[in-house]
Amino acid sequence: MGKIVTGWAFGPALAAIIMDRWRGSGASIGTRVWWLRFAPVFAIVAVIDVSTLLTGDGVSASKFATAHPPGLSTVGVLSVLIAATVAGFIVATIAGSRSSQLSSLLQWRVPLRWWLAALLLPPGWMLLGLLIASATDSPIESITGGLPLPVWILFVLRSILFTLLVVAVGEEAGWRGWMLPELQKRMSPALSTVLLGIVWGLWHYPLFVNGQFPGPQHLVFAKVGVCVFLGILFTWLYNRSGGNLLLVVVLHTVLNNVVRVIPITEQAGIGMMALLVALVIVDRMWRRPDRPLAS
Repeated sequence: MGKIVTGWAFGPALAAIIMDRWRGSGASIGTRVWWLRFAPVFAIVAVIDVSTLLTGDGVSASKFATAHPPGLSTVGVLSVLIAATVAGFIVATIAGSRSSQLSSLLQWRVPLRWWLAALLLPPGWMLLGLLIASATDSPIESITGGLPLPVWILFVLRSILFTLLVVAVGEEAGWRGWMLPELQKRMSPALSTVLLGIVWGLWHYPLFVNGQFPGPQHLVFAKVGVCVFLGILFTWLYNRSGGNLLLVVVLHTVLNNVVRVIPITEQAGIGMMALLVALVIVDRMWRRPDRPLAS
């Protein structure tokens, strides 16, 4: 049930939709095109959430292997319908916006180098950490958690789709689709990233309360630090790609799921921090951009 309830937390995207309508660039809701976008997202999220009720879930394959499925119930099915409806509404409405910041959710024709950055940079530093750990005989966790390979593949696929359609769109439409460009109108990319990272990190506090994130609730402050640092990569990709929302949604999806494909190691942070520091220096993120992104 945790994942389904978490799926209701579309606050950043809903805020972006409200602001978009307030500015007069909101999507036309209920049109044929809107329904054609709504229907597949609703169906996919509903299937994902029903499967979660039937099989259980976990933040890792090992946790999933020992999960206790809640089973079907009236409350569970109602939660599925609500979560899938909200997910479909958000994707269809964001995609139909007349604001270039939000409608870029469908803008997939961007230079290949930015696709490669979104898809390969997180796996790159994970693989580097894995190589260092292997060379120094450090312990490496099993990535499949003892699951049969077909089950593990389905677990990863379900996680990717859920992250893409629920978590990434639900958050990034607000964080990078609206808040980052607004902050950058007034301050540097670096300061904008810090302020956004604080809000982004604190937004995860309910996940420590409902048990989706393991550990005590004060670890949310560590999450804030992670979001500030990772925000550098998001800001860099968003600005370099001309404000493309789709790319940061893909990056968010990759970040959340790379640990399900490549074993996480303590050494992975070495490559990540080196990359983030390099991005700040090369892009001079402490300076205001010459020209703000189009609204």
